[in-house]
Amino acid sequence: MKRKALFFLVFLIFLIPTQVFAVEFSITNTTIDAYLLENGDIDVTEVHDYSFEGKFNGITREIIPKKGAEITDFIANENGKSLKVEKESHLYKVHRKGKSEHIKVEIQYTIKNGLEKNADMTEFYWPFFDKRNESSYENMTITIHPPKPTDDVIAFGYDKAFQKEIFKEDGVVQYKLGYVPAKANGDIRMAYDSSLFPAMKLNSNSNIKENLLNKKEALEENAKKFKEGQKKASTFGIIALPIVLGLFIGMLLMEYIRSKRLDALVNQQIKKEQLLVPHQKMSLPATIMYTGRLTSESVTAALLDLVRKGNVNQIADDDFRLINRNVEHHHEKIMIEWLFDDIGKDGQFCTEYLNEYIKDKKNLPTYNQRFESWRNAVKKEIENFGINENKPVVKGIFAGLSFLVLPMIIVFMNYEFYFWMIVTIVLFIFGVGKAVYYKPLSFEGRMIKSEWSDFLTRLNEIKSSEWQKVSRDARMRAVIYELGMASTSSINSQSNSERWQSELGEADHSLLMYCLVTGPTLTSGFNDANEKYRNLQAASYSDSSVSTGGGGGVGGGGGGSGAF
Repeated sequence: MKRKALFFLVFLIFLIPTQVFAVEFSITNTTIDAYLLENGDIDVTEVHDYSFEGKFNGITREIIPKKGAEITDFIANENGKSLKVEKESHLYKVHRKGKSEHIKVEIQYTIKNGLEKNADMTEFYWPFFDKRNESSYENMTITIHPPKPTDDVIAFGYDKAFQKEIFKEDGVVQYKLGYVPAKANGDIRMAYDSSLFPAMKLNSNSNIKENLLNKKEALEENAKKFKEGQKKASTFGIIALPIVLGLFIGMLLMEYIRSKRLDALVNQQIKKEQLLVPHQKMSLPATIMYTGRLTSESVTAALLDLVRKGNVNQIADDDFRLINRNVEHHHEKIMIEWLFDDIGKDGQFCTEYLNEYIKDKKNLPTYNQRFESWRNAVKKEIENFGINENKPVVKGIFAGLSFLVLPMIIVFMNYEFYFWMIVTIVLFIFGVGKAVYYKPLSFEGRMIKSEWSDFLTRLNEIKSSEWQKVSRDARMRAVIYELGMASTSSINSQSNSERWQSELGEADHSLLMYCLVTGPTLTSGFNDANEKYRNLQAASYSDSSVSTGGGGGVGGGGGGSGAF
């Protein structure tokens, strides 16, 4: 057992995501200075301020160059002291051990072929981070320096870098991004006069200045339209959402009032009839399943019900012989085939045959399949009986309200009203669920549930003299129902056995045998079979794996920061 427990613990550890064991840190400040060179390369200096909690081994910087570019000469230092750098594909690990401290690491590298030279302007279009980044930057500033002073510059940005550009003196452009969350994009795009890059070869003979200005204008125009749309969506949401929410609440309130009215009618009917044992409307197995659940005790009860109905003869405490197969319900046919054909021999079933059958592990899956088939057939009887109402009008109203909500979800999502979007999604799912699955209990369904619940509640109060006033069939149904419900209610089998012995006495020996001998004996056998099947299932298990997606920076580039 100890060895199994140790193996299970190790297995769980391997299943735990690696983030659980990650270093606790925050990147409090990041400055990036990119110096554009006349030959088209870019010298980059980044300074990252890290605040660590607990032990750490260093920081990481992932730099994925966009197509056609290359990262070279990557070095790192702290206060002028060189730090060891280890490269794994596009990930650079800067080694610097410590514990619970604030450090400032400077990294330097060169971007080869990072510029594109056109006839009129040379463009720098670069992702210093993208959605593959796992860490947030609490305060980020990116500054671009031209090779020579100039006043001819175009600059703008996308996503987190949109409208964050600040034009400084001599053509320097600074992007004050501030807080940048993890998994965010923020490409920067800018261009200088191509005369500043005499050592570069032309990538294209075309002029791009007008095209860049048009793109920048289009971004700003789209942002303006977005803000106008946000304002309209906000007004729409303030009006529409409470109305739709009120309609949902109104429908629910109407159904709640109707449900309470039906419950009152049911209680009134029960008080009027004052039955000691409820009339049988569904079969006893269906009644047990509807008011509780099917268990090993329920299988025993179902077999004894076949005895009550005359299909099976009980020739000893736990020995039964099949008399005829003419049954009323399909689940009774399945039970006969299960117990008397699969397990039994020559139309006879007993616990000895059951124990012999389940000793062979090959029989356990078949045993469970038969139980599930029987259970599903009992469930089918309940569904066909009509314990639920279909309510097409109410369901249609909920469906209509759901489709009213659908365009609201799209509007709130498009204009980034995420809280309202979540609320409307919940309403949509709720409405669709009601439209598809809403089947409130009918009067008859409520009646059956209340009658048998009331019967169990007052069972201990029924006197022996009162039992003598009802038919033997009613007493049999009472005993079988209680036996079938033994594991799903607060029934104490020992105290109830004593009570039945006191109330029924020798005058009804067969019923007393049901309660004191047959029930516990058969149930023990069925429990043993179920336990063996569960143990067989527990011997096998499987796991699953997950995959991740790609990045989102320009030209396939991007990256991010972290620690180890």
